[in-house]
Order: sequence, then structure tokens, then C-alpha cells
Amino acid sequence: MACTITDEWSYRGFKTVILENELIRVTVLPDLGAKIYEFVYKPSDNDFMFHHPRVECRTPVFDVNVDNWWTGGMDEAIPTGHPCNYRGENYPFLGEAWSLCWYYQIQENNGSEVCLYLRRPLIISPLIVERWIILREGEMSLSFRHRITNSGITPFEFLWGLHPGFNITPDYRIDLPAVEVQIEESLPDNRLGKPGAHYTWPFALDKGGNQVDMRVVPPPSSGTMDFHYVTGLKEGWLALTDTKKKEGIALVFQKEIFTSIWLWLVYSGWRNIYVAAIEAWTGYPAKLSDAVDHGKYSSLNPGEILECETKLMVIKGFKEIKSIDFEGKVIGT
Repeated sequence: MACTITDEWSYRGFKTVILENELIRVTVLPDLGAKIYEFVYKPSDNDFMFHHPRVECRTPVFDVNVDNWWTGGMDEAIPTGHPCNYRGENYPFLGEAWSLCWYYQIQENNGSEVCLYLRRPLIISPLIVERWIILREGEMSLSFRHRITNSGITPFEFLWGLHPGFNITPDYRIDLPAVEVQIEESLPDNRLGKPGAHYTWPFALDKGGNQVDMRVVPPPSSGTMDFHYVTGLKEGWLALTDTKKKEGIALVFQKEIFTSIWLWLVYSGWRNIYVAAIEAWTGYPAKLSDAVDHGKYSSLNPGEILECETKLMVIKGFKEIKSIDFEGKVIGT
């Protein structure tokens, strides 16, 4: 099957663009923050994206609490993670881009490659976010090119994150090229430590001094929720793998730009949902104001441009991931 792309469909009233080859099918919702709504590996009919069982896609109101609107999938988060006041402006939860309608254009459709271009000027921030989504014949990966431009007249600080919510089962395993992890939240009752505590990946300690392997996805009955920042990345990737099926998904990125990974691991300990959001970010903590205070953030001068490439890819034949290079070569067992 050659690559195809079509925008002749809609879902719950949202314009829908579908990119497809013989191996994967990707559904993008330009009107809903250019969300990657589905990422399906066709041979097993496995959609790696989480879909909230109680929150349907609906048109968001700008500046709302994202927790009450987030339906899953993969979003762009910029210029902050958590809501904050910075330089006299109130920035929304998960930033601005996720709740805005993006402009789009199908730029390539030649059978062997398709390309969807999306663009969104932000409202509060003087940033213009552009994204190219590229799918090629015979590949199990989706390629992204991003360009972020400061259209203002003064320097602008920001956090930028790629925020995928992944489907999980107790058979899944999380692998990261990580060293140090800082706890922001650990529920219930600071079970792995108070905010600001650190541990060395992959082993945290519970209150009884027992090792907790953070690579292991526990069952929904665990009733926990953890939000941690992973720093000291040795390489630029993150992976989630079904150890029984030997099938998984990875996000590959430039670690010089995305310097941290945020772990939002919800094992029914928040609103009774079961999801792993494993996210690449340009800094931390989650509030832009705090990130600037701690020196972990991005900045662009007037007219300056940030460009980078990332990949979302299917992994086959592995239970444990040791390394992934940017060409998609996987080392594991």
C-alpha cells in the first residue's frame, strides 16, 4: 500500500486528517490543537494513544483547566506545563497551543511520502509554532519537523513539551536513558518521597525502604499517581513496550533541545484513569515561572527561530530497550 493522506473526514465535528501507509495509520485533529489522536500499528490493530473513557473530544475554551478537557492523544504544550503567572500574564494549564485551532495544508502526496503542514500563532505568547508531519512508504515511524519563532520585540522564555498519553496494561514496561529523577508528586501520601526528593532511575524507595522499579507498569488496582522529572539524559528517546507481545512505541528526540522527560504515571490514583504520559520537555519544573527561577527553560531572542526533528515510532521484537538512535536503530533484548 502506498502512502495516503486525506482531509475528507470529520470526527465529532472536528476536521480530521488521516495519514496512512501499509503499517501505521495516524489521525490528526487540526481544530483541536493539532492533536495526534490515533497512532495505530495496523498489523495488530494496536492504537498506542490513550483515550479517556469519560471525556470525549469537544471544542475547548481557551484558558480552561486542561484536566477537565483532555481526552488523550498527543499534544503540543507551550509555553508552560502547569498554569502560572509570568511577567504579569496568566498562562493556561498545558499552555496555549493544545486548545487552539491550527491552520493546515497538505504539502506532499506522491504515494511514497505524504506531508501535513500545521501552523499556530499563540495568543498570549509572541510565539509561532509550525509543525510538519511526514509519513513514508514502508516505515513504522512518523517524522516531525518543528519550527518555533519569536515574533515579538523582546526575548521570550518558555517551556515546550511533547505530551503523549499512552495506552498501558500491566504487561508494559517503561525504558528511559535516564540518570536522576526529581519527585514533584507521589500519591498517595508522598509514597516515594516528598516534592523535591531525588532518586536514581529506575529504582525509587517507598516509605518502608523497599525498592520500587519505576520501569514496571503496575495494575490499575495499585491506585497510585506519580509526577516526576527525569534529568541527566544520556540519549534522546523514551520507550514503552508490551513485554508479552514484544511490541511498543518510542519517541526519539534531540536531547540538546528536550533536556528532560516528565513522567505522569496514573495507575488509577487520580480520577480512576489508567494512563502513562511520558513526555519530552525543554526544561522543568512544570510552571514556567519556576523553571525560569531554576534555570531550566528555553529562550528565543526577537526574530530567533528554534528548529528540531523528532520521531514517533513502533518497536517490534523487544521486551527491553537499551538504546535508540535517531535513525530508528534499536538495541535491546
